[in-house]
Amino acid sequence: VWDRVMSLLEDYKSIMIPAMGNLSSSYNICNIGYAVQLLRLEHPVPRWAAPAFASSCLCGAIVGQLLLGWAGDRFGRKLALLVTLSLVVIGAMGSAIFTSGFGDDIWRSLVIWRFILGIGVGGTYPLTAVYAGEMSDDRGLGRTSRVALSISCQVAGNILAPAISFFILLLLGTDKVTQEPWATELGWRLVLGLGALPCLVALRELVSEPDSHEFASARASGHKGRLNEVLRTLEDPSYRKRLIGCAAGWFCFDMTFFGIAVFLPHIVHDLIDKNDRGEGYLLLNSAVSALVNCIAIPATLLSFRLVADDGLGRKNLQGVSFLFISLAYAILALSFSPLRTISATTSVIALFSALFFCLNFGAGMTTYILPQESFPPEVRASMNGIAAAAGKMGAILGASAFAPTARHFGLGFTFGCCAVSAAGGLIATILFVDDMRKEEDGTKVLNVPEVQRHL
Repeated sequence: VWDRVMSLLEDYKSIMIPAMGNLSSSYNICNIGYAVQLLRLEHPVPRWAAPAFASSCLCGAIVGQLLLGWAGDRFGRKLALLVTLSLVVIGAMGSAIFTSGFGDDIWRSLVIWRFILGIGVGGTYPLTAVYAGEMSDDRGLGRTSRVALSISCQVAGNILAPAISFFILLLLGTDKVTQEPWATELGWRLVLGLGALPCLVALRELVSEPDSHEFASARASGHKGRLNEVLRTLEDPSYRKRLIGCAAGWFCFDMTFFGIAVFLPHIVHDLIDKNDRGEGYLLLNSAVSALVNCIAIPATLLSFRLVADDGLGRKNLQGVSFLFISLAYAILALSFSPLRTISATTSVIALFSALFFCLNFGAGMTTYILPQESFPPEVRASMNGIAAAAGKMGAILGASAFAPTARHFGLGFTFGCCAVSAAGGLIATILFVDDMRKEEDGTKVLNVPEVQRHL
């Protein structure tokens, strides 16, 4: 696995663009929980604000995935990706610099900027997947390995969100952050603003890169990426089935992932600071959240090893992953309340670590890979955007319903709902996802683009 990663990194310029885009998207989605931990020290959180700031970025992402995904087919991968990365920079910097006001006004301002940020974040999903899959491959590593490495960088973003929060608190000092308004203000603005940096790096590299050769070939053959071409593709029953499989799997996965990802700092805070003293636990909260997210590293490396293995295949890997996620959530649902009653905090943290391993093994990678290998180049970005938008609908449902459900019915019930959602993903994978390893005669496929042309 490591040799494959290092070989890919030798072509750093090409892989850096989708990698930095994915790192930025995951960081900008997850950092809101840590920023709010600081922001609420100055500004009490209205009841409406929790689901609003949790889902505003995700709502924007749906717009970005549909609109910018189509733009990638219509105007080219490079131009659409330039617009996407620029929107992420504008949204992240706007959240950090221009969020202002008092009372409800500051929360409304934050929600608006997060929506703008979300449009850019949404565009990164279809466009980075397609860009990574279609970029030149002099080393013959294969489409799947390139896309897998690109999406793996989302794990780094998930870890960086609590890690950067930890180091900002360490640098400014928790006593100053909790007692002096300037330090509190600087802290949460830094957490939000640093989300622009990876996209600035990607933009610098992207400016001098050519457009995808597969896009150029599709354009030369007469395909213009118009909406009617997308609709005509969906008239084919095999492509409709693939789209349902990709969209349903992504919907179920994001519903199970983003609720826990956005509210993890609040759950950890509740576990280690039951009396809500807050001040002495900010550093510990960020450190524990970072350690829980670090369990994603071995899960991602294992997925990277298995995802390109035609002996298992992406469909089977995704099915196994959904099964593990469902079991992990079911165990947590049954044991969370009893363990918390006896103050078994270490055991609860261990269960959360196991859950995050399952969440980052398999489905987190396959839901991203399957759409870009299931459709022809002339509509690939559009179809990927539709599937990704379905995923973010699940993310909105999971993130916006997580806090109210936990407040009214308890976290155990909420985790049980996530287990049911993962089981739904398993069923959708079995019924609708095609096994892209084999042609109709059962022969193994090693070159996915040839299969797509054949189909």
